[in-house]
This record gives sequence, C-alpha cells and structure tokens, in this order.
Amino acid sequence: MKKKTQNKRKKNGSFRMLCFAFIIFCIWLFSTFTLTTEQVEIKSDKIKNEITIVQISDLHGSVFGMNNSWITKKIDEAQPDFVVITGDMYTRESEDGRNTAVKLMKKISENHDVYFVNGEHDNDEEYYNELRENGVKYLDYKSEDITVGKTPLRLYGITNVYYSPTFDLNNEFTLDESKYNILLAHICNKEAFADFGMDLCLCGDTHGGQVRLPVIGGLYGTTGWLPEVRDKNAFIKGLYEYENTSFFISSGLGNYPIPLRFMNRPEVVVIKLLPEIS
Repeated sequence: MKKKTQNKRKKNGSFRMLCFAFIIFCIWLFSTFTLTTEQVEIKSDKIKNEITIVQISDLHGSVFGMNNSWITKKIDEAQPDFVVITGDMYTRESEDGRNTAVKLMKKISENHDVYFVNGEHDNDEEYYNELRENGVKYLDYKSEDITVGKTPLRLYGITNVYYSPTFDLNNEFTLDESKYNILLAHICNKEAFADFGMDLCLCGDTHGGQVRLPVIGGLYGTTGWLPEVRDKNAFIKGLYEYENTSFFISSGLGNYPIPLRFMNRPEVVVIKLLPEIS
C-alpha cells in the first residue's frame, strides 16, 4: 500500500511539472510571437488637427504571418498619415533577415509614406539603396518638411550607433520652432535631443528589456542588467517626458540574441498627435 501511494505521488508530481512546463511554454509562445498594438496619445499646441503615426522597430528579421501580413494588416487598420521605422530590421550578417526586412518595408511603402533610420545591425549602404529604390525615405542626417492637414511638421533622422560626449544636433540641423519637430533615432540620447528642442523623439533599440517583471521592469537593457532598477529615469519602454520633449521608446518586434520575451509582446505602435485644448 505504501509503495502504491509513493508511486501515485510521483505520478502526480510528474503531471504537475508537465502542466507547469506547458503553461510556461504557452506564455513564452504568446509573449514572443503574437503581436499587440500599442496606442499612444500626445497633445501639443503646435498640432492643429489629429495626426496618426505608426512606428515599427527592431524586427530582427522576424516573421509574423505569411510575408509579415500580421504587421501590414495592423498598419493598414491604423490608417496612418505616415509610417516611421527606427532601425535593426534585421540582425547583422543574416541574409534571410535582410530580405525579410526589405520585403516588409517595400510592402508598407506601397500604401504609405515610410521614413526609415538604421540601427547598429542594419547598417549597410547597399541595403539603404535598395530601400530607396522601393520608395522608403531614408533620413540619413536629413530633415523633411511635411504638412498633415493644417499642421506643419519637420521630420529629422539620424543614423548614430553610438554617441560621443560632444554629440550635438545643432551641428547638423536648424530647428524651426514654428513646426512640430519629430526626430527618428534608433538609440535614444535624451539630454542631447531635449537640448536641441525636439518636440517628439521616436526610438527603439532597447527591446523594452525583452523580459519585463512586475515592479522591476526590464530585465536587461543597453546599459546592463535591471536598467530601470539602477536608474529610475532610464528610458526603456513606452512614453516619457523630459525637459518639454516627449519620447516614445518602442520595445519593437523581434528578439536578439535569443527569441525570448515576457510581459512585453512584439508591438506595432500607433501614435496619435492631438491638439492641446485649453
């Protein structure tokens, strides 16, 4: 009788372990390979009418649906005035990832104006030329003035994969304070961007910490382990305000170096710019 009881306990224990492993597997699958849409609203007295921007970032060659149809569907549903892409769309030296990234951006540009800046992985001149040939506007230390409705905007793009201590946007651009100024940059540099006077900065790179934990936040960032614990002002994921400048840091779509996310699903970001109502 005692032996039967022991065997029963072992079976029950094995079953519980199997159930636990299955739950963990499902959480990993859901967190890493299913898309979410992140909705963001930003108000400014420079904005005269509603403007919709879609941001995607850090694909790292991942695929969501056939030919990334899940991504393009979410973008089309948002009906953006334009789309911004903030780098690392494939992982360095991955030819398949590069082809996936180009194919996706080509598809998006068929229906939308697309503005792109590179990251440290997708940093290749031949790749940039291919994007240009397919209608993607590569902002290589360039700015472009556009008007959406009654609102004049100026888009800036920078291509830095690191920043020197003397980095200063004033050396490259002239700010027009009459326009709503938006900077695209893969890696955030909040002090330099805010000092220049940007209204909005759209960045990627952090992957949102990839694994996020309650209270703790991101597990790992570009500055090391537990970035939000070590620095309460770390910009890792989401919307931030710093010295009259808004920042949105996308946690992106893909993974690097391993396919692992938790409480931080791949995201397509829909940003609504709205008039400030007094």
